[in-house]
Amino acid sequence: MLHISLAALAALVVSAPQVYAQTFPAGVLATGTMGPTNPPEPTLGTAINQTSMSRLLSVNSIDDFCLFAPPTLQDIANSETIEVAWCTKPRNNARLIPDGTLSGVSFLKTDFYVQVMGYGDLTKINIPAGDLGGELDPHGAYGDGNPIGGNVTSNITGKDENFAEWMLYIGNGQFCMRVCTNANSTYSAANMCWHELDEMGCGFVMPGNYNVNGTL
Repeated sequence: MLHISLAALAALVVSAPQVYAQTFPAGVLATGTMGPTNPPEPTLGTAINQTSMSRLLSVNSIDDFCLFAPPTLQDIANSETIEVAWCTKPRNNARLIPDGTLSGVSFLKTDFYVQVMGYGDLTKINIPAGDLGGELDPHGAYGDGNPIGGNVTSNITGKDENFAEWMLYIGNGQFCMRVCTNANSTYSAANMCWHELDEMGCGFVMPGNYNVNGTL
């Protein structure tokens, strides 16, 4: 008869690896709920709906991101509170960015934010040709966000998270968007997504590759 001591038996037991939840500094994750037009969480593979009023963006990679743009053809300045989500993939119950819209995209990931920048024919997502555009962010003139009820998520940290601070400049054939995913004792997420410099433009506020109108 084979006898195995308790100590030997314990040595044979392989414990399941512990999974630790990632913690974020204060002010990084959004604390509210999803907007009333949005699904409860970011979801890939939802039905395409080109009249959707969903306002949930995801910024995950160079080929999986969303932008806010008008629901009907109108200037950004006159529609900033009602912009809707347009995505490169069917997701979030949002509208799909039509083929031929984007002519150049670059993607940047740092320890503190993720950023997508690009060019395109933005008339295909209801921004008039020549519209100088504007800034969209979770604050807005009245503190309710532009658009109202807008949310922004990213899975860049390993799982989908709803982030508190983000900013999007869009108009005149160009866009840039930053989602602030971390903070430290020197710079808060709000600092790194500072939302009052929109007149300075993408190149100043969100440095990155704007030299080539092509996918990098």
